[in-house]
Order: sequence, then structure tokens, then C-alpha cells
Amino acid sequence: MLDTNTNQPTPLPEYKLPTTGILSYVPKSWVPYGELMRIDKPTGIYAFYFHHLFGTLLACILLQSPPNLHLLKINTILFLGCIFMRGAACSWNDTLDCEYDRQVLRCRLRPIARRALSTTQGHIFTAFLAVVALAFLVQLPTDCWILAIPKICLLALYPFAKRFTDFPQLVLGFEMSSGLFIGVAAMGYNFRNIQLHDSITLGLFYAAQICWTVIYDTVYAQQDVEDDAKAGVRSMAVRFKDGPRTLLAWVAIVKVVLLVTIGWVQEWGISYYSITCAGTAALLFWNVYTLDLKSPAECMWWFVYGSRMVGATMSAGLALESFFNSY
Repeated sequence: MLDTNTNQPTPLPEYKLPTTGILSYVPKSWVPYGELMRIDKPTGIYAFYFHHLFGTLLACILLQSPPNLHLLKINTILFLGCIFMRGAACSWNDTLDCEYDRQVLRCRLRPIARRALSTTQGHIFTAFLAVVALAFLVQLPTDCWILAIPKICLLALYPFAKRFTDFPQLVLGFEMSSGLFIGVAAMGYNFRNIQLHDSITLGLFYAAQICWTVIYDTVYAQQDVEDDAKAGVRSMAVRFKDGPRTLLAWVAIVKVVLLVTIGWVQEWGISYYSITCAGTAALLFWNVYTLDLKSPAECMWWFVYGSRMVGATMSAGLALESFFNSY
């Protein structure tokens, strides 16, 4: 941010080491690295992981296999891998965006922005996290390795999207939602013999998850609209700052319509419609019509807790549909 009197960047507030949470228990020299991968902010981990979880549950339905220990094993590997892949994504993003972060109040004390780490250290740490994430990926079927390639490419592209397009949330949506296919493949679904109605289902679900990502990341970006606009950071929140509620409402409608269409294509039952479809619709429209989009605190609350509630609701409906569809 700029001082309105001198037109110079305002001094950084004093940085204080974490006194609570996981980073309060590690050596001081490790804290900047933990902050860089945002290990103390697990919401992003859940956002990464939910798409993979949806994929595994969809695979159970398509393969008519009830939830079992294999599902638990696969999801454990996916969750642990998501911790490090999300960490690599955050490290890559913050290393490239450090000059922008210094101009945004909420981001100015990030490790590289406050110069606790150099950009070289940031890139080395990004590579380390990516290698650890790949160590979990290689434990999965080889189809997952192939499907991870476009995901990694989109992760690398995302920070640049904020420079050259007003739709980085859409790029993020394509990237995050691709975890769906990795989750499906991880459960042993054979994409080489995919049936038409299954391909339609996966395509529609992928599109629905892109909508979900656009919604929660646009809400998240509402916190920084004014600072982002001044710093030259482009986003859907900045592009639609005069009517964000209308944008969110239309995207939510598209998502719900896609979910209902999937149920119709697959002839799924009441558990899917009542929980995944109706439950998600209720949560999304509660968000759209009650959230104060001018309040950073409310936007952060919904990003943290609202997005988790949507993810949990969708997962519960898919899990029950998988259970009943298998008998």
C-alpha cells in the first residue's frame, strides 16, 4: 500500500513469530518455510484434496464398489500428497508474486515479501516440496502420473494468469478440479474403456468443480480488491467488483444445474439429490445472499468454513450414493 501523503510504500508492521499452532513448535529458522508452504493454514490443503476425494467416491459409484479399506488407503496417499503439492504451489506463487505482495496489506508479511527468505531459497524450497509430492504420486497407478502432468503445468501457469488475464480463478479452477480425474484413476478406473455416460458424468462434474473453485476463490479475493487493483493484480474479483454477488449467483446456479444433470444421466437416488445437490445449493445461495462481500473478515470466514461445508456435503452425498448403489 502507498502512503497517501508521500506516495511511498507504508512501513511494514512489526512481524511477530507465531505463538500458537504448528509453527509455534518448530525451530525459528523453519518458520519462514512453514509460512511459505502455509502449513499453518490448512484450508488450502482441503481445497486441493476435496477434488481428489470426489474423484475416488465417483469411481466407487461408477465401479459399483462400496467404500472400503482400499478407498481409505488411496485417500490417505492423496491427502498427504496434497499437503506437499499445495505447499509447492503456494511457495511458487509467493516467490513469483513477492513484489505484488509488498503492495497488498494482507500479504505484506509473507516470508519472501518481508525478505525473511530470498527468491532463490523460495525456488529451491518449491522444488523440494514438488519432489516430496511426487513421491506420493508414484505410489498410485501410472494413469495418475499422466493425469498429473497438465495439473502441474496449470499450477506453474497460475501466477502468470494474474498478470495477463482477468480470469485467474478460472485457470485455478481448471487446475484444482483436475484432481477429480486423478482420484478416479487412483481407484483403478480404466479410462481406456470408458463408457459414454461415464465420460459425460466426469466432464459435467469437472465443470461443476470449476464453478465451485471460481466461487470460493473469488470470495477469497474480495479481501484484497482495492489493493489488488492499485498493485495491478488482475482477478475476477477486480473485474466484477461492481457486481460480485451477481457473478457468484450465476456461477452457483450453473454448478447446481450441472450436479442435477449428473444425477439424471446416472439415474442416481435420493441421497445424491438431497445431500449433494440440495445441500450444496442451500450452502451456496446462503453464501451469495447473506455474505457481506465488503467485509474481509466475513469473506475469510466463508472461504475457510463455508468451502469446507460445501466439500463435506458433496462428499457425504457421494459416499451414501456409492454405498446404496453397490447393493
